[in-house]
Parts: sequence; structure tokens; C-alpha cells
Amino acid sequence: MSRLFALLLVVLTPLISQAQDGFTPVGGSCEKRYVLSFQDDAPGFFVDKNNKKNGTAYELLLEIVRRLGCKSTEQITPYLKIKENFLRNKSDIYALSTQDKEMDKVADFVEMYSFPRSLVVNKKDFSEKDNVASLLKNPKIVFGNVTGGFLFIQPQERAELEVRHRLREFPGPTSVFNALLEGRIQATFSSPAFTYYFITREKKMEQFRAIPDPKGGLYHAGFYLARRRLTDAERAKIREIIRQIRADGTLLKIASKYVNPEDLIYYKPIGSF
Repeated sequence: MSRLFALLLVVLTPLISQAQDGFTPVGGSCEKRYVLSFQDDAPGFFVDKNNKKNGTAYELLLEIVRRLGCKSTEQITPYLKIKENFLRNKSDIYALSTQDKEMDKVADFVEMYSFPRSLVVNKKDFSEKDNVASLLKNPKIVFGNVTGGFLFIQPQERAELEVRHRLREFPGPTSVFNALLEGRIQATFSSPAFTYYFITREKKMEQFRAIPDPKGGLYHAGFYLARRRLTDAERAKIREIIRQIRADGTLLKIASKYVNPEDLIYYKPIGSF
């Protein structure tokens, strides 16, 4: 019986909340342990073949806490669970995210960088005459999107695709791009980091076309800072650290691992472009 209880304890212990004590803080002594939230999906967070944690959100969040001089506990969850945690005041900082009206009610959004979206489409379903507008109107093109999120799709576009039953939703970006690679959908809107992680680094870009969409506007990625769990002073300090991470080139250094070289312009220090 004791062996069975021990086995159940191991199985039921949440693997998604992990204390991070293995890095050296630089901001002095700190008694607070910050609760960090990030989506359990690449390229924000993933575990590589050597069982090492990686990802843009993961590295940036740990860099913030390191500069604060504090320790942290990780909440690695699906997107909808992250929102729930923030709405129920269970998290301190979330990255990386675009703005969300529900999250804005309980947390401050702090931008880290901006980028234009692109539309990634299977070349089998694309002609040289096509553009973003024509593909959105093409009844044969089924788009993929993250459940409960926008993944760079605009609300009106999403509504129109849903009415025409041309939108398939998946738990996270990995599922979206797997469906694209397997031909279950024909297109999705993407960012430089997503395109690199799921298409370029797998050496499958020859099967797809990434169509730039400057008319789609800029998308802003950054951090959410909880209002009730963090004081005004804490949020101000974190805002300043976020500014420093971009200004001193740390963001560019981290991003260079996760995006194509030509896309690094979006991550360069402030004032460099």
C-alpha cells in the first residue's frame, strides 16, 4: 500500500510548477519568489533533446528575475490556463504575449518588441497572383489558430473565417504548425519566431511560402504584470528592467537563437532602427 501511495504521489505531483534556484541573482538579496507564467509551447518554451529548457519567454523571464535578485516558481501551462491564473490572481508575470482585453483588466501590458505578421501558406495552394487578401477569400484555404487566442489573426478575419467554416482551432502553436505541415490546414498567420522554429529550422520552408503583410499592422509582444500581486514599485522596477534588456542588446542576443537573421531587426536595441 505504501508503495502504491508513493507511486500515486509521483504521478499526481504537478510537473508544470517548478522552483528555479539554479541561476545566480544579480539584484541583491530578495525574499520574494515570483510566479512566472509562460505557455507550454515552442518557441516561448520547450525542452530540447538534451532535456534542457529553452525558449524566448523562458530566457527573458528568468533574466528579469535574475536582475531583480529574486527566485521564481514556474507555471508552464496552456494559454487559456495562463489567462485563468491571471484573472484569479495566481501569477505575477507572464511572457511572451500580445495584448488581450481580458488580461488588461487585471494586469499591465509592457511591450518588449513589435513585428509585422506574415501569412504562411502551403505552396500547393498558392499561386504567384495570390496575396493575403485573396487567400483569405479563397474557400479552399483553411486557416489554423490557437484556441481562445488570436495568433496574429485580426478579429474581423477570424469572424469571417468562422462563419465560412474555414478556421480550425488547436491547443497551441505546435498543434497549429503540425496541422500545417501535415496538410490538415493550408495556412496560418505567423511571426518571425514561429516561422523559424516550426518551418525554417525543420528545413521545410521549400514547401511553404511566407507572405509579408505590412498592411496587417504591427503586433506587439511583451509581458503582463499582475496588478494585485505586484506593488506599483515592483511593477515600475520590472518595467525598467524590461527596458534595459532591450536597450543593452540582451533581447537581440536571446532572439538570435530563435529567429532568422533577417528578422533580427525587430529585436535590436532601441534607437538602432
